[in-house]
Amino acid sequence: MTPYEDKKFKDTLLEEKKKLKDMTFKNKMWYIWEYYKIPIIGVIVTVSLAVSIGSAVLNNRHETALSCVILNSQSDSQQDLVGEYFDPGFRQYIELPEEVEIDVDHTMSLSFDESEMNEFTYAEMAKLSAMITSKELDVMIAKEDSIDHFGQMGGFYDFKELLPPDVYDKVKDNLYLVTNQETGETAAYGLKLTDTDFLKKTGLRMKEPILSVLINSTHTDTALQLIRYVYGL
Repeated sequence: MTPYEDKKFKDTLLEEKKKLKDMTFKNKMWYIWEYYKIPIIGVIVTVSLAVSIGSAVLNNRHETALSCVILNSQSDSQQDLVGEYFDPGFRQYIELPEEVEIDVDHTMSLSFDESEMNEFTYAEMAKLSAMITSKELDVMIAKEDSIDHFGQMGGFYDFKELLPPDVYDKVKDNLYLVTNQETGETAAYGLKLTDTDFLKKTGLRMKEPILSVLINSTHTDTALQLIRYVYGL
């Protein structure tokens, strides 16, 4: 039996309060995180899921042509070049009506290295998972580690099957292959963007960005139009 098990809950709270009272601010922060990080992370993940699901429900009230996330990027410009690239740039390219939305998020950061995982990355992963589960995400642009992570679970379309012949012939040298861990099959789950002007026009800094289309995307036609736009086809 632990010392806390034979005490009343009220006594435990008073004891914790007394400990914190005698600590410096820095030590208080360390103590709270060290002993309560699991419930803190739980609350962060729960809140993030609630916000993401609520946002998804709200967005369903408006017609959306495409939803895209750009992971682990940094902007080199004070201007919103990403916004300009997609809206009005891509909007004009596909002649999309003003009342239909294009949703692009380039603020998310993920890490799949356990030594770098913290409450922030857990929350970001929860948010992204909620978007994928609720079918609110169509396109992911990210570095190899992210594409590998979701591709190994079969989370993306195989471009050899998705792309029409005329597009496939022009981008086939840029295919990015990933092995599906469940089937053992290797598929073209990504398109490398290093030979395009995507980074230059968006003002983003990324190492070898790759574009993938989510397997449960509800806007694959628009995703294919985005590929034509990015490659100037």
